Amino acid sequence: MANFNGIDFDVGVSNVLGDEALFKEILVMFYQDHYLDGDKLQSAIQEKDIDSVKHIVHTLKGVACSVGAIDLFEATKVFDLAVNDDKREDFDRLFSKLSPEINRVMKGIELLLDVS
Repeated sequence: MANFNGIDFDVGVSNVLGDEALFKEILVMFYQDHYLDGDKLQSAIQEKDIDSVKHIVHTLKGVACSVGAIDLFEATKVFDLAVNDDKREDFDRLFSKLSPEINRVMKGIELLLDVS
């Protein structure tokens, strides 16, 4: 069993009924689909594109939970609430907490799986 930084492997594997090979495939797809989310989110915040901010944060929240990236899920959950409550003044602060989590999870996947 692999140890992915930022991901609770047991949670992720249990979400695919114990199929470790399938879970690793899902992590590769998660990486491929979301490794640029930090950059996209930062741009959307700077451009005040609230629809994009909402979409990125909400989507990332759902997939983070499903792959067992619990700290990333928690950070996106707080950010998602701020977006829903239109607390734009909190976006930069919340991004500064979310960005390291995205990077930690993505780096953990990069180190253990072939994501090219």
